[in-house]
Amino acid sequence: MKKSEGFFRKYRGTLTILLILAVLVACYLLGPLRFCYVPSGSMEPNLPTWSFCVVSRWAPYEKLEVGDIIVYDRFSDGLRIIHRVIGVSDEGIVTKGDANRVDDSFGEGPNVNETNYFGKYLFHIPGVGKAIALAKTRAGMAVIGALFLAILIWMAADDARARKRGKEEAEAGTAPEAEQAAAPEEREPREGRGP
Repeated sequence: MKKSEGFFRKYRGTLTILLILAVLVACYLLGPLRFCYVPSGSMEPNLPTWSFCVVSRWAPYEKLEVGDIIVYDRFSDGLRIIHRVIGVSDEGIVTKGDANRVDDSFGEGPNVNETNYFGKYLFHIPGVGKAIALAKTRAGMAVIGALFLAILIWMAADDARARKRGKEEAEAGTAPEAEQAAAPEEREPREGRGP
C-alpha cells in the first residue's frame, strides 16, 4: 500500500495533467459537442472568418428549420461546410452562406440530407479558428507536441524537486535528534570521570 501511495505522491502533478487530458478526450469522443472553424467569409457578418464554432451532434436532422445554421459534409469533395438553412423539404435541406449570392445547391435541389448532415451550430468565438487551422499543419502539430512534452518534463522535474526537498527536510529533521540523543551519552561518562 505504501509503494502505490508513494508512486502517486511522486508523480501527482504529471498524473493530474494526464488525467485531465484523458477526460477531455473522452468527453470529446463520447459527448455531443464537436468543433469547427470558418475559413472563409461566406457567413459574414454573423460568423466572422476564422471563428471557432461549437456544434451539437445530437441536434436531430428532422427538427432543423429555416434559419438554423448547420454543418454538413459537401457531397462533391467531402469538405465540411457551415451555412444557414434556407429551405426544408421531404427531399432534404438547401443551405446558403449569409454572404453568398447563390445557394449551395445551385438550384439543383437539396444539398443536405441525413447522410451528410454533421450537426447544428450552437455558438462561436471569433478569431480562435486561425490558431486551430495553424495547429493542423505539420509545423503546428510539431509545436504542440513540443509544448506538451515540455509541460510533461517540467511537471516530472517539479515532482522530482519536491521529492528531493521532502527527503532533505526529513534528513535535516532527524539529524538534530540523533545528535541530541548521542550528546547525553558522551557527556555522562565525562561527568563521571571527575575527581
